[in-house]
Amino acid sequence: MTWLLRNARLWGVENTHDILLKAGQIFLDIDEGSISDGDVWDLEGRLVLPGLTEIHAHLDKTYSHIENPEGTLRGAIENFKRTESTRQPDDIRINAMAAVRHSISFGTTKMRSHLNLSQDSDLDMLRILNEVRYELREAINIQFAGMMSLDGTREERKRLERALDLGLDIIGGAPALMPDPMSSVATALDYARDYDTPIDLHIDETEDSDSVTLLTLAEACLSSKYAQAVTASHCCSLAFQPPEVVETTASKVAAAHISVVALPLCNLVLMGRSATPKPRGMTPVTRLIESGVNVCAGSDNVSDPFNPFGNYDPLMAASLTALVDQRTGTEELVDAIDLVTRNAAKAFDGTSAEISNEASADLVVLDEVDPLRAICAPSPRLATFHLGKLIFKAETTRTWHC
Repeated sequence: MTWLLRNARLWGVENTHDILLKAGQIFLDIDEGSISDGDVWDLEGRLVLPGLTEIHAHLDKTYSHIENPEGTLRGAIENFKRTESTRQPDDIRINAMAAVRHSISFGTTKMRSHLNLSQDSDLDMLRILNEVRYELREAINIQFAGMMSLDGTREERKRLERALDLGLDIIGGAPALMPDPMSSVATALDYARDYDTPIDLHIDETEDSDSVTLLTLAEACLSSKYAQAVTASHCCSLAFQPPEVVETTASKVAAAHISVVALPLCNLVLMGRSATPKPRGMTPVTRLIESGVNVCAGSDNVSDPFNPFGNYDPLMAASLTALVDQRTGTEELVDAIDLVTRNAAKAFDGTSAEISNEASADLVVLDEVDPLRAICAPSPRLATFHLGKLIFKAETTRTWHC
């Protein structure tokens, strides 16, 4: 399939351009005489962004509508465990499929989902989500990260090996929730080194200023020979630590090339439940960016015991990240797009997420011409292209009677 998108406004570029999508690649301002009129779309100056990356989701839990009266992280974990055995595979599959489709409709072309992997029965969840990934393989690139106990036992290694055989992509876990967080970090690095696998850990999802697992992870990466990508998600305790600790940690995280994922929707729900006044609870994005850290934003949990809010729109996550961290300058607002495009793609698979000649033709068309409006009030999406193929298109009709 070949498409010609005429008069497209690219992010950060004043003049409009014609974008030719051919053989899965982008070609700028090259007219294709043989293309049929039906495959030419005049965007009339509307914005086109690189395909968005949903860098942190939980498809195994989504749309489960499980109550969490306490509203805390521990409460969410306990309530999910109590009902986990009653969930039906067909319901899980249907919910996950709906979640991915919703995200695609918002312009997502890459998604990373975490899933529990602390017992052998969790392998069934990976099988279910693999079916979703396979069915939507031509629409979106999906990765799975397995959240393990990171206890280093022989049984866990066997489970990890089976999961990798089934298609698991990334070593995951939540060291700060384990009895020995430092040992858990070391185990995660051991697994990743032994199986040549990237890491994405839930790090310091707590208001406890003494929780310094992120610093431990950075120091461990700097002292090891592990060369695969490392991502640290949440990193909430950093927001409660003294400035000198934040600066030291951020510097080492940058030196270790660790990507940090801010997850404002979930952290605003779960953090600071017993504090007055209530803290924002999100990792200090600006300080991390100023230190040279690759910062991303994600949706995290959606409509489950961890978070009743959300909609799998990466632009919403980027907008809320900028709002919560008070990044209100024009340049800061424009740069917020990077949290779910360039930066998130780098964390996802090391790609650049650029609209340039011969780049991968992953694009999203917005019903907006103003870049600031696109991030301050995330605009409707008109279309999503993955590898040059039209995956989603919204047909809109507006009639004014005033």
